[in-house]
Amino acid sequence: MYCPGWIFDVAVSRCMIEFLSADLNLEAFASKYADGLAEKYEPINEDVFIGAATELLEFLSEIEAGDQAVNLLTDYSYSRIYVEYNSGSSKPRKLKPMFGSVEDPLKKAEADPTAMVKSFRAYVFALRSGTVQKAPAGWKIEDENENLPFLSELAGRSTSILDAF
Repeated sequence: MYCPGWIFDVAVSRCMIEFLSADLNLEAFASKYADGLAEKYEPINEDVFIGAATELLEFLSEIEAGDQAVNLLTDYSYSRIYVEYNSGSSKPRKLKPMFGSVEDPLKKAEADPTAMVKSFRAYVFALRSGTVQKAPAGWKIEDENENLPFLSELAGRSTSILDAF
């Protein structure tokens, strides 16, 4: 069973946020999220996380995000969690479905690093034009344990240099 695409998008975003906020290499954070998601879903290779994160880093450099990079990634994560995007339209995501959990695995693979990077680019441009919302001040995914117990716990795990090996 596969990881929902939006959870993959949030995991890659978190990988980048943690990389930009800490003194460890990207591989350590890619490993954290690849291994963490593999506890619940079909494994996604660590290299997929590194590739998507590297493309995000290139885009953030291209737009000269600087100190705002972490904020952009946080806002994007918030948006992916709370808004469902389907063929040009958006609606609030139901975080409390009638059956199961919003974090339940899917029968079809949705995790797509290329689509994730395109989605992030589109989000940044939409944010600049004021058509999408930002995360509330002080929002952290680690505090989402009621709606997203697995993802919030994974984001809250500590990472060490040994995770890169």
